[in-house]
Amino acid sequence: MKNDLSFGEVLKGLRKERKLTQKMLSQGICSQSVLSRIENDEELPNVRVMQQLCQRLGVTIDQVMNMQSEEIHHLHRLFEEMTCLFFHKQYEKLGKILSSENLLNQIYLDTDLQLYYYFLGSCQFYVEENPELALQSLKQGLSCTFKLDKSNVSSIEIQLISCIGRVYAELGEIDLARESLSYSLKLYGEMPSQRISNMAAKIFYNHAYFSYHQGEYQAAWEFAKEGITVARRQKSYYYLTDLFHLMGMIHDQLVEVTAGEQYYRASEAVRFIRDISNH
Repeated sequence: MKNDLSFGEVLKGLRKERKLTQKMLSQGICSQSVLSRIENDEELPNVRVMQQLCQRLGVTIDQVMNMQSEEIHHLHRLFEEMTCLFFHKQYEKLGKILSSENLLNQIYLDTDLQLYYYFLGSCQFYVEENPELALQSLKQGLSCTFKLDKSNVSSIEIQLISCIGRVYAELGEIDLARESLSYSLKLYGEMPSQRISNMAAKIFYNHAYFSYHQGEYQAAWEFAKEGITVARRQKSYYYLTDLFHLMGMIHDQLVEVTAGEQYYRASEAVRFIRDISNH
């Protein structure tokens, strides 16, 4: 028989998944000490507080109350595996998991559903080479939790907006692409440093890639440089190979061959280190 997790345990788990502190989650809803007691099952929140906490976490009360430990642990392990494949850009393997029968029916949380569509849209873009379908999936993922007036925008939401911009560019919708890419950078700039994901460099790569293909080489250089800085700050090699390679391409266009060659070598070095670490 399945053991139900308490409301407080589920709430605490969701808060940590979203990289929110107790202060950030409780702000404007209840005191931090009250939230602490709720998470430790020392106090049961009233309906109003419960609704507001769930809303800020992007879930409904019913979703929280229906979660059960075995289901949560199974999905958590599955999403950990998918996130790892996504991080390493192993989209074909990721796509096979996403196509598993009944996977979509097992997902309770809006944030997990958002990840599902983010992963699916990425596979449709990079493997199936179908930007129209990818755009639909990415927008579906964003709609799971995002609102224009939302506070505490998540790192995944920002990545989705950036990727939507990347796909718009592929479809030739240049104005929409520029709008989405710029908006993602604006939201990134407003995000507290403790909530920045180790995959944030992708946001800058997407904008640099777009600028490069628009012939805006100086802007592309600035975005790529900042992306490299973000990757180093997060101690992550996610998109670092791509950023170094793009910097090489930018320097080629600026007729700075020596600098370009240095970035190409750096790209290959990171790729070599990454491949070794994966074996």
